Amino acid sequence: MGTVWATMTTPANTNISSSSDLDISGGLSAAHDWFMDFIQTRQSILIPCLVVLGIAFILHVVLGWLLSRYAKRMNKEGFQWTGIMASSLSLPLGLAIWAIAFTMVARMLIAPDPTKAEAAILVTRIAQVRLGCILILLGWFLARTVKRIENKCADIAAKSDKLDLTAVHAVANFLVVFIWLMTLLIAAQSYGMDMTAILTLGGASAFALSFAFQDVFKNIFGGIMILFSRPFRVGEAVELSTISGSVEKIGIYQTRMRGWDKVPIIIPNSMFLTNPIRNMTGISQRKIQFVIGLRYQDFDQIKPVVQDVETALKGHQDVDENGLLRVVFNNFGDSSLDIAITCMTKPGASAGDMAALQQELMIKVGEIVAGRGADFAFPTQTLDIPAPIETVSKPDSR
Repeated sequence: MGTVWATMTTPANTNISSSSDLDISGGLSAAHDWFMDFIQTRQSILIPCLVVLGIAFILHVVLGWLLSRYAKRMNKEGFQWTGIMASSLSLPLGLAIWAIAFTMVARMLIAPDPTKAEAAILVTRIAQVRLGCILILLGWFLARTVKRIENKCADIAAKSDKLDLTAVHAVANFLVVFIWLMTLLIAAQSYGMDMTAILTLGGASAFALSFAFQDVFKNIFGGIMILFSRPFRVGEAVELSTISGSVEKIGIYQTRMRGWDKVPIIIPNSMFLTNPIRNMTGISQRKIQFVIGLRYQDFDQIKPVVQDVETALKGHQDVDENGLLRVVFNNFGDSSLDIAITCMTKPGASAGDMAALQQELMIKVGEIVAGRGADFAFPTQTLDIPAPIETVSKPDSR
């Protein structure tokens, strides 16, 4: 029985393999026949297609070289903005030339007779694809120009105060988004879409999304307010609630800061709408404030110590004697007699200057206290026993 089964199955496998080989060979033969028929029916337009591609190559090379030379010349002669536009146009223009050339070749090959109905539809679709490619390349050219102008303005803003770096980035980002939005709308209209329906749908969607993404819109609105009201700029030191550091980047949705411990901090822009902002870079003067505590047995030295410290502060060259200057005995502490010392640095002092001055003043105050025979207090407790303690010995139980 095993031999009979093997004999019966062998022809079936042979038939399946033969039918598969016939299908593959038949498909290849049909594809070959279609390709040869396609070439034979379009032999008269192959040379024009090659001519179109050759012209596109020549135009790409020549126009790219001319724009490059023109941009270098404009930059040398001081017309930097014109040079930026020329250098931004080189690559999009080259791609536009190839887009036009390839769509022309596709039209000639796919629809050699545009008078036919099916060919006319294909010609219309190819023209729409060509227009869409040109619009996208035009938007890319404008966006590239804006970004390169932004980089140039950023270099100018870094070297002088004529331009605000934050405003430059804000305007550039807005223009790039606006350019691409208008490009998409024009492309959609060129494809025959009803813009009224699109705008209506967009308005209804925006109304619904405004409730679903409240936090997102708060952050975006906060970013817009920062960019236009400019409470701080890139590079400035800022304190926000318990967060402090230098601003590295101001975005539409969030702001990146670098803490004093060099840890990056990402802050949603909505926090700047509800929390007070302290711009430490805008400080004109810096305040020094500390408290010293003398012992209670040095009570008689309080007044001379206060007078000596006040005289030393007024006579110091780095202390603003016309600003806030106060030395007062202000508290009977648990273990000390507290004296509060407050003064202001001269205008223009940095944080490092303030720290050095505070150290110098604290050393001077210590010398004044020691010179008066007084000393600083430390936490102590006094145990007052009104009567002698009686001791009672316990008799031996043995």
